[in-house]
Amino acid sequence: MRNRHKFTFIFCCIVADFLAMIIGTLVFLSFSKDDAVDWNVFLLNNMILVAILTWLLPILYFRLYRLDTLFSLDAFYRNSWRALLVQRILWQCYIFIFQGTSQYTLGISANLFQLSFLLFYFLVSRVFFTVLLVQMKKWVKMPFNVAIWGFNSTSIELAAKLETNNYFINFLGIINDNTDVVYQNKKAFSFALSDAIHRASAANVQELYIVSEPKFIIDLNYYFELADNYCMRLKFVPDFSMISKVPFSSSNFNNFHVIKPRNEPLQDAYNRLTKRIFDIIFSLLVVLFVMSWLYPILALIIKRQSKGPVLFKQLRTGKKNESFWCYKFRSMQVNSLSDSHQAQKKDARITPIGQFIRRTSIDELPQFFNVLRGDMSVVGPRPHMLKHTKDYNDQINNFMVRHFVKPGITGLAQVSGLRGETKKVSDMKRRVNADIDYLQNWNLIKDVKICFLTVIVTLKGDENAF
Repeated sequence: MRNRHKFTFIFCCIVADFLAMIIGTLVFLSFSKDDAVDWNVFLLNNMILVAILTWLLPILYFRLYRLDTLFSLDAFYRNSWRALLVQRILWQCYIFIFQGTSQYTLGISANLFQLSFLLFYFLVSRVFFTVLLVQMKKWVKMPFNVAIWGFNSTSIELAAKLETNNYFINFLGIINDNTDVVYQNKKAFSFALSDAIHRASAANVQELYIVSEPKFIIDLNYYFELADNYCMRLKFVPDFSMISKVPFSSSNFNNFHVIKPRNEPLQDAYNRLTKRIFDIIFSLLVVLFVMSWLYPILALIIKRQSKGPVLFKQLRTGKKNESFWCYKFRSMQVNSLSDSHQAQKKDARITPIGQFIRRTSIDELPQFFNVLRGDMSVVGPRPHMLKHTKDYNDQINNFMVRHFVKPGITGLAQVSGLRGETKKVSDMKRRVNADIDYLQNWNLIKDVKICFLTVIVTLKGDENAF
């Protein structure tokens, strides 16, 4: 019964969303007739197909219509808006490529009408889907009962997860009779667990999570076979709360259960490829459309104001603690302290043009060449001088974690107000925490968002930029 309702809900979502994309395209075509646009015949003939394909790609990437047992409404909302944003970008790129700049501009009104329709649809549909989910649970006559046995910090966290995402299950809670019981030995634990499986079956529990310390388990196969006799699914969740107070990540490698201190999305080869493609495309656009004309202008001004090279290069710490030459527009007089002393407010070493390019972060633009070389990424932890890496590594325990990924031109710490001079170790700790948060929760949308926020922060002005 659980699967039938789940499949019905997901199927309705898929059909409704694809119909909305098709209707949105028809809205675009309807209003585009009123615009004096010389539409490309190929573009017109394939618009509906392109609308479907540009929606199909992001929903597959974000796994929007997941059939997991635990359906997360928050993830569904979040991925819906992410998929819509990517679909709109792909759609606009398609029109721009086939129409050109002038004709594309004339069709803006049709694009706005289409966007308005899709925004209205997604707002209304997601509210409707939420109501539908709540009602569907009331229609289920034979609910899929899920429970937990074992009372500890891990089982409490699991219970909260199941309770929050219980749209297609009936979560009965933690079924221990006595939460204060302490098992003296493995035999006592085995007897209590066997009795719990029997009583759970009598209560029509179809899926039972056993949360316990691994030291109490004698033979997993015995409990699995016992649950099989009752036609019950048994799932063991090891409780490591006694040996680790910090959350960790776990995965399976063949038949081995692997425990890691943190989740790292960029350990996945496909994610690294996606990030690298984004880095190359973004960097090439900046080099072609910005650096091509800005470089010679700044080079002339920098050379006139002070002696020395146009570009300043410095060894900095990169991925895997390997050093690389990081490039910047030179903003200071040539000096012997550049490899050991951070820039400070009203630093006498900074030239007049240097003050401007540092305040506007223009001095960082040559680092897009570092990105193309593969030393850096557009978004990531900012690279530090070798001396600072050594100094802070001696004072901050997890400082080197930020070097598990390529350093970036901008990063989560920078758009969170944590850029500039670090006068205290606590300032660097906050920056490191932001870098680790980025490493653990990376996705392409986060990179795009950080790039956008970087532009906003730069235009508004950052008091820490000097």
